[in-house]
Amino acid sequence: MSRFAKVTSWGASVLLGLSIALSAAAAQASTPDVVPQVTDASAAGPTVVAIGDSIMEGHGLAPDQAWPALLAQRYGWRLTNLASDGSGFATAGNNGDTFADQVAVALTLHPSIVIISGSSNDVDRTPSTLSADTEQTLQTLRAGLPDAQILVVSPVWSDTPEPDRLASIDVQTAGDAQGIGARVIDIGQPLSGRADLMLPDDVHPTAQGQQAIAQAVARALATRTAQSG
Repeated sequence: MSRFAKVTSWGASVLLGLSIALSAAAAQASTPDVVPQVTDASAAGPTVVAIGDSIMEGHGLAPDQAWPALLAQRYGWRLTNLASDGSGFATAGNNGDTFADQVAVALTLHPSIVIISGSSNDVDRTPSTLSADTEQTLQTLRAGLPDAQILVVSPVWSDTPEPDRLASIDVQTAGDAQGIGARVIDIGQPLSGRADLMLPDDVHPTAQGQQAIAQAVARALATRTAQSG
């Protein structure tokens, strides 16, 4: 082999190695970052995971002010809140994660209860895309946690009238939830007409707004329990 051929071969090897390294780095950079928020209200309580968007995360507030954390304190749950800004069934959030990515993390935690809610982040997605992603995500959740109680909470809007598209998402999500044997928790719109419960961005609830959502979920849970008792 000539010196030129050896140099060329060495250079090709370096380029190949660099290409592989860059590809791995790019794949790592594009991996969704699901950041758990843990609230151990009771060491003896059931393990619960929350999957959702910025409203469920408690955007702009302390983690323990988000409505799932308030319910954890009320019921003595060991809660891991996986919700994140911008996420939806078909929409990647600020961390690059969809609900499917949050479900993948939830399965590793082996919870006995999962709370998941539809999101206004999906209002711009086509009905067919959203339907397919919602159905697949919920089926994956059920298949991975066959014995868990899955609570599917209706999407939360702001103080203004709920858009027709979000109402249709609610109906679609409820149908998919029933298909996997989940409990549908319809809480209506607890923030409707309450501008005083909204942060200045008029998208995310205040701490009092989060409390209103938690109370609505608690009432709905109590009603379902009474009806099934």
